[in-house]
Amino acid sequence: MDARDVYLAKPPEEAIDEQLKRPLGGVVGTLNPEGTIHLAFVIHLWENGRFYFETASLTKKVRNLRANPTCSYAVDAEGFMVMVEGTGRILEGAEAEEINKRIRSKHLVPEAAETVGRAWGSVDDVAVEITPTRWRSWSSAKLIELSKKAAGDLSPGEWWVKE
Repeated sequence: MDARDVYLAKPPEEAIDEQLKRPLGGVVGTLNPEGTIHLAFVIHLWENGRFYFETASLTKKVRNLRANPTCSYAVDAEGFMVMVEGTGRILEGAEAEEINKRIRSKHLVPEAAETVGRAWGSVDDVAVEITPTRWRSWSSAKLIELSKKAAGDLSPGEWWVKE
């Protein structure tokens, strides 16, 4: 196995779609006015070929998207990474409220969706919709396979430094 086998490995589309429906977080990247990239961790909803996340209208990511809708979103799922480049659209009013409730119900247990969700709703007044225009993905399966062979009796849970 060589680097090409490891770093050009792609997960199947069905696996990507299945993982994106799970309650995962990711990192959204927007463009600052001076050309640098602003990164922010968010939780998402994946529906109808689009990503959605909730936030407040006063955040840097929203200000950046209003000035330039170009953005990226990356998710580190179990066994692979998915990254999209796309166009962000700010959703407001009732449309944002509905999306934000669905995001919360995906990520929070029902009791928290009601209570914590109400707190989040008091500050998160918009939602962002990302329409992907370009996809990149990578499967770590080959790297894990290579690593397990090299590690011998050392299990993957024992590879990492603990706090």
